[in-house]
Amino acid sequence: MRHLLLATLLLLAWVRVVQAQVDTSFMRLRSLRPAPALTATGLMASGGVLAFNPTAHSLAVSLRDEVVASRLPRLHFDDYVQYLPAATPIVLNLCGMHGQHSLSKLTMLEGTSYLIGGGWLNAFKYGFVVRRPDESSNNSFPSGHSFMAFAGAELLRREYGKDYPWIAVAGYTVATVVALMRIYNNRHWVGDVLAGAGLGIMSVTLAYWLLD
Repeated sequence: MRHLLLATLLLLAWVRVVQAQVDTSFMRLRSLRPAPALTATGLMASGGVLAFNPTAHSLAVSLRDEVVASRLPRLHFDDYVQYLPAATPIVLNLCGMHGQHSLSKLTMLEGTSYLIGGGWLNAFKYGFVVRRPDESSNNSFPSGHSFMAFAGAELLRREYGKDYPWIAVAGYTVATVVALMRIYNNRHWVGDVLAGAGLGIMSVTLAYWLLD
């Protein structure tokens, strides 16, 4: 009888622990903002269709051909500007213009974002064999430059968009220019940059959900 009572108490305690974990999980799920997650999912899905569906990819090939036929010599500033949105919130904090979080918390959020996204980026790049439009390698999908730029832009939006909307607009403008330059320079297909942009936004969304 005593063992049965002890087992019952342990079972009740375990049920209570599980219930608390479930309640916490639902609270965290509710804190996951749906709009950025849906936007990111849509971008990644669109990029995947354009990359792997033969009919859709033919449209990307046509776009590439038109761009290459009419473009000027290649420009290289996208190799450097991709880091600008990510560096901006750190610089603003150091200059005394604080966003939603302290510098230490912002650094943790940013590091987690790029850790999450970077892992998936490399898994996709070397898991899928997609030839670059300039035929230089087989790791075209998704665009790492677009991932870097859009993750930084989403960080800027979350940290400063509420009080300084123009900063968020500037961040996304820079990220869009980087993505367009990857197509212009014949380094990526349009599906690559869409998927990279979505992955950048999603990685920041997950980092804020996990740590905020």
